[in-house]
Parts: sequence; C-alpha cells; structure tokens
Amino acid sequence: MKMHTAGHLLSSLFYSRANCRITGNQIDVDRSRMDFNLESFDRTQIEGYVTEANELITKDAPVKTYFLERGEALKLPDMVKLAEAAPPAEAQLRIVEIEGIDRQADGGLHVSHLKEIGQIQLLKLENKGKTNRRLYYDTQNPVK
Repeated sequence: MKMHTAGHLLSSLFYSRANCRITGNQIDVDRSRMDFNLESFDRTQIEGYVTEANELITKDAPVKTYFLERGEALKLPDMVKLAEAAPPAEAQLRIVEIEGIDRQADGGLHVSHLKEIGQIQLLKLENKGKTNRRLYYDTQNPVK
C-alpha cells in the first residue's frame, strides 16, 4: 500500500512538472521501480521530484477512493498517467485521489493518508534508452 501510493505521488509530480507518462512499473514490498518517458536524463531534476514528494508526505493529505462513470472519468485531463495503457473497459472506474495533489483510475491498495508512506528513498536511477528512464525507490518508516 505504501509503495503503491508513493508511486502515485511520484507519477503525479513527473506528469505535472515535466509532462512525463509512466511507461512501466513494478511494485514490490522491499523495492519498487517506475519507468517514465523523460526527454533528458537529469539526475538533479529527478532527485528534486523525490524531494518534493517527501515534502508533500510531511504535509499529509487524505487518500480517498470513489467511483466515476467511465466517460466522465476519462474527460478529466489528468486521469490517466500511463503512456500506453488505458483503464479497464468497465462502466465505472475506481478513482484514487490524493486530495489536492493527484487522481488516477486505479484498482490497487493504498494508504489512507500520505504520512503512512513514510519517506520515499531514491535507491537507483537508470537511463534505459532515448527517452526511457528508470527510478528504483523504497519507503521508510511513517512520518509522525
């Protein structure tokens, strides 16, 4: 839940700050990864997004879920942050919203407040091709 919600937070920042979309990911208990299409491999820029995510975690925000009709949800410009995937062809989509920060169609498990994530620790960055970048991360103890 912590890793998955951290992925939402990071993808929101990459999308809103650099217009990046997620091209792949693997959420796991000990370490997760996210691939995204960023034009230049700028470590400082990427590290800045992780720092900003951690600042948002300390400010906290509720994470809520609800359902929207598919057509209504897909009219919202920031709903889908995946480069090559669309939400399932269901009449209603489950929406995960980090209040005031992000909303995405998603069916996974999430924390109920950002502080439950703890801190996002950047483990490794890789340049995977012309515009494909990979970020490995972990989450640490929850912020009190």
